[in-house]
Amino acid sequence: MVPPPAGKTQIPMTIPTLLMLPPRGGHSTAEMWMADARLAAARDLLARLKHVDQASPLYILAADAEDRHLLRGDADILTPSGVDEFSFGRELAERAPRSGMFAYFGGASAPLLTSEALRVIYQNMLDTQLPSALVNNKHSTDWMLLRDASILPSIAPSLPNDNALGWVLEYEAHQAVFGQSACAATRCDLDTPADVCIAAVHPQAGEHLKAFLRGHPVDLMTRCEAVQEVLRTPASSLALIGRTSAEAWQRLVRETQIWVRVYAEERGMVASGRLARGEVHSLLAASMDAMGMDAFLRELTCRVDAVLWDTRVWMAHHRSWPCDADRFAADLGWIDEIKDERLRQLTVAQRASTVPILCGGHGVVAGGLYALLEGAVHQPSR
Repeated sequence: MVPPPAGKTQIPMTIPTLLMLPPRGGHSTAEMWMADARLAAARDLLARLKHVDQASPLYILAADAEDRHLLRGDADILTPSGVDEFSFGRELAERAPRSGMFAYFGGASAPLLTSEALRVIYQNMLDTQLPSALVNNKHSTDWMLLRDASILPSIAPSLPNDNALGWVLEYEAHQAVFGQSACAATRCDLDTPADVCIAAVHPQAGEHLKAFLRGHPVDLMTRCEAVQEVLRTPASSLALIGRTSAEAWQRLVRETQIWVRVYAEERGMVASGRLARGEVHSLLAASMDAMGMDAFLRELTCRVDAVLWDTRVWMAHHRSWPCDADRFAADLGWIDEIKDERLRQLTVAQRASTVPILCGGHGVVAGGLYALLEGAVHQPSR
């Protein structure tokens, strides 16, 4: 290679890239199912990044020894510092280069992002001269490409997880933060079992994720496909419940010929601190308490053909946050695995419904909605 002329700074051609897998969590069947699904998505993302010449070198930081063992050979494996309990901000800052560009992805943060789309994102960062960051979503970040990694140690204490990355980079580190247009590829992140199954029925799903679900058949997949059929059927009706955005449901209205009932509540309950302070109030949850779960579900489902339900708002309203094992089991419809009595009763009532109901977190009425919609558009009605 010809060296640059004297006095000229050589433009970097590649960006060091880190994939981070968080601790697996507990040992319930539902938690282990979810951890294995995230691992499959991480393998798909690694395979796609390997086809992006600008993404180099590739590193994996896995909090659990089991994941490090299973991913050996896919990229350079890093071990958490082990100073104390896992700290996202500290690990990110310690693994980033002292200066220059840097890319970070949550292991299951981009199950629908293709190699072609990744090449464009990386090249956009290589072409920019601003002190800036490219993120999938400024308000709830799952991955980023950063122009100057030297700023990360100063903001590490403000990063308990990756969700705050875009906000902190803009308002504390004073970077120009550019979010990506909302679509399934930029918004779909695997936080709950519903997210996993929704991603798997999208045409851009990776082979490892699809193979994982072929080996672990679940009723949730059938419900995902049934919801997509509703989206394809003119004059059908869908209910959106929880922290959905106007942008998401308006796109649904534009691109389908269905009727939409929207029950939007408590957007920003986590970022604002309302959840932590016990200040979440849901009119829908209060109505359920007044009517009874069975009566409420009968009343709702006689008016719609399918439901996408962010049940975390309902949980937060009751000031009783079930553990991961119970939340994931409820999303999967595994009634016998749920120990929380109120959540078990809700799941029993939902499973008795005559219409498909998909339950999960914010993603089911956000990135998951985009994925279901895009999948419905690409597949003809049966």
